[in-house]
Amino acid sequence: MHAVLTGDADLARESPTESVSYFVDQVDGTRSEPLPGTTAVVACWGDTAAVERDPTRAAVSVDGTRATPDAEGHHWGTVCPTDEAYRGQLLDRIATVGANGDVRLTTVGFPGHEFCHCERCDDQFAASDHHDRAGWRASVLTDFVADTADRVGGDLSVTLYPDPYPGASRARTGLDPAALEPHVDEFVVPLCGNYETPYWVETLARGFGTELSGLDTSISVQLSVDGTDVDRLHDVTRMVEPHCDRIVYGTFPEDVDTVEAVLDRQRANDAVVQAYGRMRARNP
Repeated sequence: MHAVLTGDADLARESPTESVSYFVDQVDGTRSEPLPGTTAVVACWGDTAAVERDPTRAAVSVDGTRATPDAEGHHWGTVCPTDEAYRGQLLDRIATVGANGDVRLTTVGFPGHEFCHCERCDDQFAASDHHDRAGWRASVLTDFVADTADRVGGDLSVTLYPDPYPGASRARTGLDPAALEPHVDEFVVPLCGNYETPYWVETLARGFGTELSGLDTSISVQLSVDGTDVDRLHDVTRMVEPHCDRIVYGTFPEDVDTVEAVLDRQRANDAVVQAYGRMRARNP
């Protein structure tokens, strides 16, 4: 199965794929109305506009660095996940866009293993029953996702950091796939790049396929289309497909022809395989 991920409403309405994921809340703070029949994609704690309005809302590292777009290694602002006022507004927003359909959460976790050490997080950790900060962070986000699931009328997808090493997601972002499993229908893994040396894509996809294989959730891999030619994207698609249930193409309108060409090749390959299977059945 294939899907398109886009923030363009026209492309979302005319997508060549079976399903569409449409950004309703983006990390720059932009909001759009959900489109019927699409998965509403919500950037959770990633909200540059909110952080620019009030920098004190940004998550804080152990050395005092705030998760703002000008901080090294950060491309957007990230609100601290224990900001109760923001959390409440976020849950209300998810309830609105997910009342009658599917929702995908992005920027769901803490923005790195060293976050958050704001005064509020320090106090909450100290008052908790957890003996290590990693366990406390995971409980904060598991509770958030559980509350989200109660507000979504369709399926709920959660985006994971693209590191399949056992325990890495929990340590890096606080997202523990095993703990999230009761609340989540799908995990989405973004493996985006220029694919000039695509072996790493297959390696990571295989790793996630193995790491998440014991969970009762589906797995999608997100590929980027921008700047990738048809041959290369088709090769990467074929590498990744055995290790996931669905491929999501992150697509701008000017790249949709590339996606269509790749899908045409996929259908042609499937037809050849099916014809070969019928021939073998007739001539064992």
